[in-house]
Amino acid sequence: MESEMTAREMLDGKPCRAQGHIECVGRFVAIGLSLAIAAAGCADAPDTVAEGPEAVEAETAAAQTELSSVPASTLVLNAIADSGPYGFARREFVFVDRSRPTRPNNGFPGAPSRTLPTVVWHPVKSRSASPPGGDRAPVAPGRFPLVAYGHGFASPGGDARLYAEHLASHGYIVAAPLFPLTRADAPGGPTSADYANQPADLEFVMDRIVGLDGADADLARAVLPDHRGVFGFSAGGLTALLAAYHPVLQIDIQSAVAYAPVSCFVGPAIYGRALPVTIISGTADELVPIVGPLKVFDQAPPPVALVKLIGGNHTGFLNMDIPDVENTDTVLCEFVQSMGDISRGSELLFEDLARGVGPDAIDPGGCDEFPFCGTRFTQTMEATRQLTIARAATLAHFDATLKGRLLRAGLVVPALEAAPDVVLKIKR
Repeated sequence: MESEMTAREMLDGKPCRAQGHIECVGRFVAIGLSLAIAAAGCADAPDTVAEGPEAVEAETAAAQTELSSVPASTLVLNAIADSGPYGFARREFVFVDRSRPTRPNNGFPGAPSRTLPTVVWHPVKSRSASPPGGDRAPVAPGRFPLVAYGHGFASPGGDARLYAEHLASHGYIVAAPLFPLTRADAPGGPTSADYANQPADLEFVMDRIVGLDGADADLARAVLPDHRGVFGFSAGGLTALLAAYHPVLQIDIQSAVAYAPVSCFVGPAIYGRALPVTIISGTADELVPIVGPLKVFDQAPPPVALVKLIGGNHTGFLNMDIPDVENTDTVLCEFVQSMGDISRGSELLFEDLARGVGPDAIDPGGCDEFPFCGTRFTQTMEATRQLTIARAATLAHFDATLKGRLLRAGLVVPALEAAPDVVLKIKR
């Protein structure tokens, strides 16, 4: 006799591995719709429950009517973007790479090493309180893929949490370092000159986590060997692409995801290997217009996917929406431009990208048509929706490429294809 299965187990994919893929998908959709109808029926319930079958039927009909306007694809993406079967906790480290220097920057004389303050999120057994208070929480039993996150230009680092907590709750160890010269408080100010050094920063941090001992030995033991990925936002998205593709700067990973990657100047010579990569970008992005990510998709070797968010912008990946403005990006553009010339250091960056590869690593005119913050677009996608899609697509990508679990990809792909505000392109 078939055992009963919770919706949480269904999402985790464990009971489905003995079944056919179509049966799993069908059962998930049925369970998800049933739970959603039940939730909608309870959402606005009064303090006192009406008695009698007629009242129950009326409440059920009202819930079904309310949900009839919600596409099934939205229910699927919302469910996968929700927290997983684990709780999560975080630990903080300061890793120092003494084998590579920090370059001089705008009055800063440089340093003989690279200092990388890093937050690591990991799964914990209990979901009751995340993150748990009090003493340091032990890592959940088992072994988990290790993924590293690259932050954007002038970031204080908090944006990693939006994705790291979600991934940790689904059985991933997530490391998020602050880069020496692109963080908000970088000595000499943030500079693009250091982007090419950041893939190696991610690799160094992952190596250090695997080598932890003492009180953090449980974290090292929990890492699943040879199951590594990177992901990042904006300049961190470029870092992820360089880690995945660049013939010289690539690192030892099996998978990558890039949100709105800075990429309009990237040339065809950077694609030194094939790796599973998903790119997510919005058509209303004023800081990193989608022309760059589109070019990456066109030039990159398969397998690569592009999730085009219709009316999505840059700040949506940070879950930021400012009311009463046509596009929240415009406000961020004004702030970033007030910091001065953000292209400072681009000549050094281009030299680093071309070194060992040749001039075709750079497309000098690639940013001319749609320069940084040079074009206004209308934002139509809410930030919460954008974050939901990014989380669901990221989890599905890493599950398929780092865990060998295809259930979520089998749900997310048709959900994205059915969504009216998404265009999904895949090169296999």
